[in-house]
Amino acid sequence: MENKNNELSRKWESSEITLAGYAAQRHVPLGGTFELTARCNLKCKMCYIRLNKVQMELIGREKTAAEWIALAKEAAQAGTLNLLLTGGEPLLREDFGEIYSALTMMGFIITLNTNATLINSKLIKLFKKYPPTATNVTLYGASPETYQSICGSPDAFQNTIRGLEMLAEVPTVLEVRTTFVQDNRHELNEIRAIANRYTKRFAINTTVNKAIRGVSKDVESCRLTPAQIFDLSEANAAYYRALNSEAESALEKNMDTDNHVKAREYGFDLPPKIITCLAAKSMYWITWDGKMLPCGSFVCPYTMPFEEGFQPAWDRLPGLFEDISLPQECLKCELADGRCANCPAILQTETGSFDQISEYICEVSKERAKRYKE
Repeated sequence: MENKNNELSRKWESSEITLAGYAAQRHVPLGGTFELTARCNLKCKMCYIRLNKVQMELIGREKTAAEWIALAKEAAQAGTLNLLLTGGEPLLREDFGEIYSALTMMGFIITLNTNATLINSKLIKLFKKYPPTATNVTLYGASPETYQSICGSPDAFQNTIRGLEMLAEVPTVLEVRTTFVQDNRHELNEIRAIANRYTKRFAINTTVNKAIRGVSKDVESCRLTPAQIFDLSEANAAYYRALNSEAESALEKNMDTDNHVKAREYGFDLPPKIITCLAAKSMYWITWDGKMLPCGSFVCPYTMPFEEGFQPAWDRLPGLFEDISLPQECLKCELADGRCANCPAILQTETGSFDQISEYICEVSKERAKRYKE
């Protein structure tokens, strides 16, 4: 029998985009992300956000539990229903339980992003009492050797597996996610097999963008080529097409394409028009140091909700993007009909500005269009 939390998640998943579309027309901040920290206990070579304590102190400071809880109350009054808690690794915070408990008591639909390596009996007790509606666990490889290569820790593999086993006891909708780079692309089948032991939800990310917001990473040395991206994505999709039937249904997602296209359908012709998804319309992202962005891939411009108040910060956000436009090359491109996942946020992370094209993203889109045509 399906638990109540799984039922809630299914109902929310089936209606979220539609609700968010209606909310966007009224500029209601239906869904948000609280990026509780930039710290992480892993050192993944392609991570776009991880900072150590010294680096963080040069930029700003983590907001306290009391500050996050107070802001959540303002967000709820403004119309926020769904909150994603993420990092870095949010479970690194000693006051995570305090923040999490307060947010659940406010009635938010909560999704948790975690690498699962820090899951322990105390957290499981908390999650059994207040189950997250959904929990997304990152699985970076199928062996200690791969975890050493990508994350800098061979022990993290077994710690992740232990975390998944413990989370299987929690009435939450569990999704396993993998970001593929050169180091783990050969383990697709093995990683998927591990994921399928714990859930029917396996999501892949095949496009790794450059680091942002103070992070210094050389992702170009480890990310996949356009051809590798297509081959890996198609191999995974083919697996699920063969598996699925009327009696057995599993979920396969390509995070960097499917989510973008799905959101575009409900973007409407709303300000800021440069952003074709729901970011800054009914969705927002608040960074560990207190900046409100349309999504976590942006660097700027931003508002400051902790200082100016949530509602004023939210109301001011779209106007900051009014004078931004895509490069002429993008506007003239034949793939600008939705076949390219390009957006201002990706341009900013790849090039440092909004008016320069990203050769890498262009090649990824051209390869996908060519291969589908063939």
